[in-house]
Amino acid sequence: MPNKHAIAVRVTALLLMLLAAGFAAEPRRISVYAPQAVYQVDILVRDGVDYVGLTDLLEPLGRLESRVEGKKLKLTFNGADAEFQDGKRQCHVRSNKQELPGNFLLVDGRGYIPAAAIAQFLPRLSDQAADFHPASRRLFIGSSQLHFSAELRHAPARLVLSFSAPVSPSTFIEKNRVRLLFRREPLVGSGADTVSYNDPFVQSTSFVESPSGTELLVNLLQPATISTSDGGRTLTVSAVVPQAPPPATPAAPPAPSALAPGAAQGQTSQPRPAPRPHPFVIIDAAHGGSDTGAMLSPALAEKNITLALARRLQKELEARGIPVVVTRAGDNLLTWDQRAVSANTSHSSLYVSLHASASGHGVRVYTALLPAPEPSQNRRVFMPWELAQSPFLAQSGTASAALAAECTAAGVPVRSSAVTLRPLNSITLAAVAVEVAPLGSAAEELGTPEYQQKVAAALASGIAALRSRLEGAQ
Repeated sequence: MPNKHAIAVRVTALLLMLLAAGFAAEPRRISVYAPQAVYQVDILVRDGVDYVGLTDLLEPLGRLESRVEGKKLKLTFNGADAEFQDGKRQCHVRSNKQELPGNFLLVDGRGYIPAAAIAQFLPRLSDQAADFHPASRRLFIGSSQLHFSAELRHAPARLVLSFSAPVSPSTFIEKNRVRLLFRREPLVGSGADTVSYNDPFVQSTSFVESPSGTELLVNLLQPATISTSDGGRTLTVSAVVPQAPPPATPAAPPAPSALAPGAAQGQTSQPRPAPRPHPFVIIDAAHGGSDTGAMLSPALAEKNITLALARRLQKELEARGIPVVVTRAGDNLLTWDQRAVSANTSHSSLYVSLHASASGHGVRVYTALLPAPEPSQNRRVFMPWELAQSPFLAQSGTASAALAAECTAAGVPVRSSAVTLRPLNSITLAAVAVEVAPLGSAAEELGTPEYQQKVAAALASGIAALRSRLEGAQ
């Protein structure tokens, strides 16, 4: 009979194997930052080499068409042609030969190139610069990188961090340091990763880049606070100045009871009207007014397609007895913040933003690309405007899955992913964005009543299926 020590060793080994298997099962992805979109691409590992799918990589960036001819894959991206052959390193991009660092793979009709080839391949195909950071698995396309500078100032002591675009990091103030976590922003280093100040307030700063985002550490010798200014472009870490407690003031006497505003002695209050039922869903037709959105064809503007879809979806939902409110009923311009405020004050359970695109096929359902909420986080905790959606990510994922299932049942191709797309990050209820593309290759299909009705009916069925689950979670 084995002794207790041997049993303990076996149990420990088994737990380590299970833990390793759990980590191995976690998917590896490349985060892509581009002027057009922010998204993630799954990594396929073959013979120890990381590969990325061409469709997943290119489709969010522009118009993509591809076809398989035997062992060859031919594609056209925004008018530029490329050709690959399964098991070969050599490919042709814009009729020029290019050598990949590994063999091209054709798997189930989908083409894959080595991740190490992205930085050379993309500029030749798309005419946009590409900067790939292999260690952190982050890809920057065009001018999407976000930079920062740090300046130590005195009287009072403070470290001023200036960013090239607004940021909204998660902040943690600890005893001897401040941690700023940038999980969504395409932030890159602006020089040395570690800078020493040897100052009575700030000792040093460290910049760390990883697949989960970037972290800026400020190592301190005094307690500090953090403030934001310039629309989120400046963060200031300031030394805490001890202050004397304010003198005690006597409590104010209780205010006498008052009548309701406008009421006079001897008058009776009028009965209030019965409250209107809260809408279940708020539909937001993207763009409008001077913001036309994308020109899907010479005669089709995105703002008109989204409004037509919103009207059809509203009609389908009301026919099912589901109360609806819309952000815009005509060709008017709304800012992203106005849309978010409308949604957050509507008392709805679901927010659906409608978009249209001439590239791709079928429907894409998006949720906000945000870090999962901390275990101690709940909806009553104050959240930054750009992170307000975080506590609702689980409900948003449920909504995305329901809409995708009904689109599939209706024969409409559908893909789901998480992206940075305003105003999703600032919505304080279950929130999804739905982008509708044609089924075929003609963008004009988006303007046909038949296709609009097909999509609206599928979305309405998915929303109806969500009602009991989301209302019960309020």
